[in-house]
Amino acid sequence: MTNSESNDYIKYMAELAKLSLDDSEIQSLAEDMRDIIGLMDTIKNIDTEQIDATEHISRVTNIMREDHPGDSLDAKQILSNSKKTMENCFAIPKMIE
Repeated sequence: MTNSESNDYIKYMAELAKLSLDDSEIQSLAEDMRDIIGLMDTIKNIDTEQIDATEHISRVTNIMREDHPGDSLDAKQILSNSKKTMENCFAIPKMIE
């Protein structure tokens, strides 16, 4: 990726994240991105043929507790903290047009 492409990509990502970056910050982030991609290329070239695949780095197993169902909470009591309700549910503002 060229310097110009890196800078354009950083500007694009900053715009999506609603960040205002000055030129020195863009240049610094572009250098960091090139370094990270370089490290990924180095890792990609490591010979791992003799290494067994592992699912997890430690031998931890899931410890599950017994499930003890209890009494349900009262819906009216739960909904009493909401500003708006509709048909026994929480009502929220429309998020997507």
